[in-house]
Amino acid sequence: MTIYYAVVGIFILLAAGNVVWQVWAPVFRRYPPVDCRSGLRDLALAVDRARQAAGTFSEAGEDAALARFRSALAPEWDQHAAVAASCQSDRELAVALDVIERLRYAEERAVRREVSELAPLRRKVGQIRANQLER
Repeated sequence: MTIYYAVVGIFILLAAGNVVWQVWAPVFRRYPPVDCRSGLRDLALAVDRARQAAGTFSEAGEDAALARFRSALAPEWDQHAAVAASCQSDRELAVALDVIERLRYAEERAVRREVSELAPLRRKVGQIRANQLER
């Protein structure tokens, strides 16, 4: 029983250590210097580009549209952590980063909504126009 409890205890300590490391490790990371303002501008432009890219995939389904949205965010959003680290010393720019992050997630939800709610309505109206209104 002692060996069993030792193995279980070690497993619990390792798992807890892993969780603690995942939570606190970003605090210890060093990022290459990035200009905060240009980084924010690039992040905002990437969100606009991703929204436009996902709009063309709305008929393909939710997974395809989301994949297209997320892939169109690269490479700017791959540098998000570095931009966030460079902006944290300026309160106004940190608030701007927060707004851009909220816009990104709102746009992602809008892509989901468009695919699940608006695309079927657009198809239905297109069918009505073709069958009933354009005779």
